Amino acid sequence: MSLIQYSFRFILAISIVVISILSIQHLEVEPSVNLNDKLLHFSCFLYLTIISWLSRIIYKELWLYVIVLGYGILIEIVQIYIPYRSFEFLDIFADFTGILAGSFFINFFKDLYPKY
Repeated sequence: MSLIQYSFRFILAISIVVISILSIQHLEVEPSVNLNDKLLHFSCFLYLTIISWLSRIIYKELWLYVIVLGYGILIEIVQIYIPYRSFEFLDIFADFTGILAGSFFINFFKDLYPKY
């Protein structure tokens, strides 16, 4: 395994810890649908999908997408039990669209660099 893959694995581990901590923090946000919140979900899961793929922990892309989405669903389930957080299906949808965008980026990258 190359130094680059180890580096991406380290970045992935730190990213998961940071996102997990931020997902349970108390935030002052309006209870209505907040576009910035959905954009944040989209961006985080786009990033997680790409970093997960680059780290080469899971070689089957479908499983990678399922696991990253499962992480997003797990975060939402945990938020049910936190008094100042809430479960939202739109957050899961934003996570899914981020993963989908990440899969498009990955396929584009694989076309440019087929040896990676």
